[in-house]
Amino acid sequence: MSRVYLAVTIIVVLFAVNILLVFKNNQDDSLIIQLASRYNGSLNGQAYILPISGPNYIPILDSSISAPKIDSKSAVIYDTKSRRFLYEKESNIKLPIASLTKIMSAVVVLENLNLDDIVTVFENSIKADGEKQDLYLGEKMSIRNLLKLMLIESSNDAAYALMYYAKSRGIDFVGLMNSEAITTGMTDSYFTDPAGLDDGAYSTASDLIKLVEYSLKYQEIWDISAEKTAIVESSDERIKHQVTSTNRLLGLVKDIIGGKTGYTEGAGQCMILVTSVPDYPSKIISIVLGSGDRFGDTQKLIDWTRQAYRWQ
Repeated sequence: MSRVYLAVTIIVVLFAVNILLVFKNNQDDSLIIQLASRYNGSLNGQAYILPISGPNYIPILDSSISAPKIDSKSAVIYDTKSRRFLYEKESNIKLPIASLTKIMSAVVVLENLNLDDIVTVFENSIKADGEKQDLYLGEKMSIRNLLKLMLIESSNDAAYALMYYAKSRGIDFVGLMNSEAITTGMTDSYFTDPAGLDDGAYSTASDLIKLVEYSLKYQEIWDISAEKTAIVESSDERIKHQVTSTNRLLGLVKDIIGGKTGYTEGAGQCMILVTSVPDYPSKIISIVLGSGDRFGDTQKLIDWTRQAYRWQ
């Protein structure tokens, strides 16, 4: 008898809950209709649909402010919150990107190597570009410090030391760079070395936006790239490298999160700069490729973006 009583009670409760839900939905529908009627009436009887959700129109452009003239072959400004391009110039042409490549190298390092591992520098990592020497034969340095050399001073030796260390562990470093490019949707990009010395490699400004967006999840990359100077030591602390950033806009442009420069004769001057938007949860990514004045072009684009768009 108690089981029958329990079953009847459950059925009654479920029936009552169902009636309440139906009544609430009817009330909600009635409220939406009333609001829509009032809204339409205030607009001279014109019919409008009130969307539950719609496109994000922020930031809003002031079209009276002309876009700047820049020297770069290709350039973009991108807003990470709205996922919109705020400025584009030949954003899909394939170009060599020089040391901007090192952002991809940093991603591969962070995803595949232990930052505390110690790397011994061999001859194949010294004067990787045939000119500048950043490391010494037999020097031992942590992967973390090699990453700093690569991102702050744009050391080619550090990039190659990381690649050869990965190779000693059975890791195809450049192969992983290209696999990562495919995974992140960089369909117009191809990497051939960890430093960007080969002008036969290429990417596009649009593809680099995908790389930067992906790499932003690794705060360490952008914290390192925002350092103006640093002292980087060998693991035994006997060798100290005083490094200075190649990014001259550090300290000149406000709200910089980080950036990377690049240059080869074939690529020209290239630059990535990421800045925050004050009082708004978004970032601005600026990319210039094939420029004769990467700092001037980047500053023009950032200044124009902040004048022409508003986020509030």
